[in-house]
Amino acid sequence: MDSWYKLRVAGVSDSIVIKLMNLCEEFEEIFLHDRLFYSKIMRFKDEDIAKILNSYKINLDFYREKMLNLNIETISIKEREYPLYLKNLSHPPVFLYIKGKMNFYDKNIGVVGTRKMTNYGESACNELVGDLVGAGVTITSGLAIGVDVTAHKRALNLGGNTIAVVGSGLDVIYPPENRYEWERISKEGTLISEYPLGTPPDRYNFPRRNRIIVGLTRGVAVVESYEKGGSLITAKLALEEDRDVFVIPGFPNYLSFEGNNNLIKDSYGKLITSGKDILDEYGWTGENKINISIDIDEEEKKVYSVLVVEKSLDELMTETNIPIGKLLGLLTNLELKKLVRAIAGGKYRRI
Repeated sequence: MDSWYKLRVAGVSDSIVIKLMNLCEEFEEIFLHDRLFYSKIMRFKDEDIAKILNSYKINLDFYREKMLNLNIETISIKEREYPLYLKNLSHPPVFLYIKGKMNFYDKNIGVVGTRKMTNYGESACNELVGDLVGAGVTITSGLAIGVDVTAHKRALNLGGNTIAVVGSGLDVIYPPENRYEWERISKEGTLISEYPLGTPPDRYNFPRRNRIIVGLTRGVAVVESYEKGGSLITAKLALEEDRDVFVIPGFPNYLSFEGNNNLIKDSYGKLITSGKDILDEYGWTGENKINISIDIDEEEKKVYSVLVVEKSLDELMTETNIPIGKLLGLLTNLELKKLVRAIAGGKYRRI
């Protein structure tokens, strides 16, 4: 949590925070300008100027401790950890609340669809996610009932990386039916929200949530959608943000696939029949296999094989049953062979 968060605590609107961030490189530079400057030059209202100037004296220790106790990170768009793809969104969130791993990789596909999923849609979703995770692709969705939670579960069960973007504060689990998956993702994947703690899952939060799904990803795959629905809103947002839209075709007489078929018919989405079509689109040919041209022994291969997503030393020790001393040596060898890289937080990831 950096000093910019003082502006949120002070109640300054995100639109004004963005203007201040564009004006000043550091938070402290805000106070080099006086009330007259913000009134006459920036044309801020008096009540907003008062909030801005009052933010200087806010102490963030209480908020930092609260977030720490909940294992939640808060980052601003100014920070290095902020996802690059999301930063390039036309209206990116100014602050993100994150619980879990900071895994924001280039290979990332959004998977969306109806809450009223058919057996065919479930099968198609599982096959799609299986193909993508097998090539090291992150699966991003909204943790709703139906297609969303199916995509998350499939990714986790295959040892892949998944990001859930939610429409409430990270201390408000919604929907309650997905509590188990929510808690599992918070440990094995990543939970993200732009909403402060305590924010209820209000209906208008979810369309805004969808733009974050789009912003994190290279493209969005629509698994199953009625003629109208949230997944079509996400597809429209993806097109507006110059992201790709991939669509699984459905039976002509299935209402739950009417949205899919219309996207294809109107040339808004690219027809796909498997995750391989998406992999081919981006040239993502790297299945999670060892490069046989590199000299790597069985123990090194064992360590490399579990690094489907970044892991800490403790996680690697648990999953490989290799003692810490020997494990460090194997990791060093893999780094020298340019297969693995040490990253912040004492974790390791594949290159």
